[in-house]
Amino acid sequence: MANELCFNCMNRSAYLMGDVDPDLPGQIDAAARAGFTLIGPDSFSLQRYCDEGGRLEDLAERIAGTRMRTFELPALGISADTARTWQDIDALVVMAKALAPDFVQLNVESAVDTAVIDSLHRAGDALGELGTRLAIEYLPWLPEIRNLKTTRSLLDRVQVDGAGVIVDSWHFFFSDDTWEDLEALPLDEISYIQFDDHPTLESDDLVAETLNRRAMPGEGHFELTRFCQSIRAKGYTGPVSCEILSDSTRHMPPGEFAKRVYDSARPFWS
Repeated sequence: MANELCFNCMNRSAYLMGDVDPDLPGQIDAAARAGFTLIGPDSFSLQRYCDEGGRLEDLAERIAGTRMRTFELPALGISADTARTWQDIDALVVMAKALAPDFVQLNVESAVDTAVIDSLHRAGDALGELGTRLAIEYLPWLPEIRNLKTTRSLLDRVQVDGAGVIVDSWHFFFSDDTWEDLEALPLDEISYIQFDDHPTLESDDLVAETLNRRAMPGEGHFELTRFCQSIRAKGYTGPVSCEILSDSTRHMPPGEFAKRVYDSARPFWS
């Protein structure tokens, strides 16, 4: 059975585009035309849309009108700055009420302490009331939650109902994860998969690399066939979010970009 593909909107996020309009309506229409059945509008662009007078309810109607649905909502940062974190949680709750995503993607940006755990519980409770679950994305450069082992340990420690791990091919291949770590990850701890490729690194700056130099699946050096086989061997049949972050494609017309993403990812998950 083919996995549903989700169009992740981060490549044209207001977080990365500066003053350039992310054009969420255009991205929604482009994703549907390309063949995606799921979409992941990012919180930075959603906030920009609202700040400029747009209504989340209108975006929700537009998504429904294309016969797609919102699957993920990137991204929530959890840190020791409790005031900022709780403000961000409240903003994500408003977005989730309108868009009804299955998951909110989050990153734990600081070492795990009592404040971070309290914030994870607050987010889990508030979003859980809406039927939205937490999906923890580890990043190789973070102080603690930077690989599969530390993410699984956090899940065990916080015990938030429905929370799980995002397995992003980029972070898997550039972290210290091993194939054995991936094989040991139980199916029921996976929230969903994020999918992308990457050429050989040009620098040691992993943040710049991940934001600006990702490649379409099959156009980089990742062992994506083995990655997909490892995920499917667990019995995973859920959605796959296609998150291609690339400066070379960021200003491409949305229709052209969405079609390239879909056409490159589909063969791996058919």
